Amino acid sequence: MIERNFYKDRKAKLYHHNEEEIHLKSYLFGNGIRLVSVLAGITCLALLFENSRMDNTSIVVLYVLAAVLTARFTEGYIFGTIASVSSMFIYNFFFINPRYTFAVEQKMYTLSFAVMVGVSLLAAGITSKLKKKVEAEKIQAKKMEMLYRTDGSFLKARDREQVVENCGENLVNILGKTILITIADERRNLMEPHVYICNNNGSENLFKLVKEREIIKECFRTGKTKGVGVKVDPSTYKKTGIKEEGSNAYYVPIKGNYLTLGVIGVACYKREILSDEEKKIIKIVAEQTAIALERENIYARRHRAIIEGEGEKLVQKINRITGSDYATLDDFLYDNSTVNKVNDEN
Repeated sequence: MIERNFYKDRKAKLYHHNEEEIHLKSYLFGNGIRLVSVLAGITCLALLFENSRMDNTSIVVLYVLAAVLTARFTEGYIFGTIASVSSMFIYNFFFINPRYTFAVEQKMYTLSFAVMVGVSLLAAGITSKLKKKVEAEKIQAKKMEMLYRTDGSFLKARDREQVVENCGENLVNILGKTILITIADERRNLMEPHVYICNNNGSENLFKLVKEREIIKECFRTGKTKGVGVKVDPSTYKKTGIKEEGSNAYYVPIKGNYLTLGVIGVACYKREILSDEEKKIIKIVAEQTAIALERENIYARRHRAIIEGEGEKLVQKINRITGSDYATLDDFLYDNSTVNKVNDEN
């Protein structure tokens, strides 16, 4: 197994990492700091507005803005919701009599607070949805850019090894996961796999398991997708003896026009099921790889045919000059080699 290491930061991934991988303390601390900063800044601004004798309506608008800003600069809906509710209590504490308490003298303020919280929640929700939509569009654009680069790198490949290298490197960059690629030789046997390790997290070790190797062979033999998230016919185990449902990776065949050329494997940490979008990307890259491999195979066959044709012409020319009847160039070289002459003399 040929291995190469790639160290990709989480933010370099095209898709969001699993919730299990989120560091809770870092998540809460970072977003909490942003929440407190926004509320503190808006409160200071509101106090300045009050000293300027501006009406309470302007101050309420400021706290609605606080909810919007929090939703914009934090992750998820929860912090925007907290900002909306907190704004009501801060507004009551600093600007409603009796001040510096959470008591309310007039019942009319209760309705005002409810409207304020409702508007803040609505504004924060809309902001969060717009933010997610923009992020999704960025991801889509990034995906298309990476796939375009992948296709361009295959066009520049000079041999099958470079095709495999480009496939592995690009999938690591796009998915942020450890990738295995193995292709077939001329005798239709799978060659030594190339493993492109992402972040050196140990996920590459699963490809060394006997079970995974058997599933790779089955994927190559049948030309069908195997592994995590793939529905398995119960009768399959009786035929092959391979428990595919226990796999820790997702395997896609590299299918040419007539034959399966190899297999792409994606390590799935803790049997993580890939999204439909990720599966589509793997399939597209597998198709690009198949086209590139078939092109290189055609080139290799043509190159070999040219060499064989030139060799036959050379043998014919040697036979005319020497009056001999050599069948191949190797026969001529053997008869005229120094080792052969020494053996004849002995």
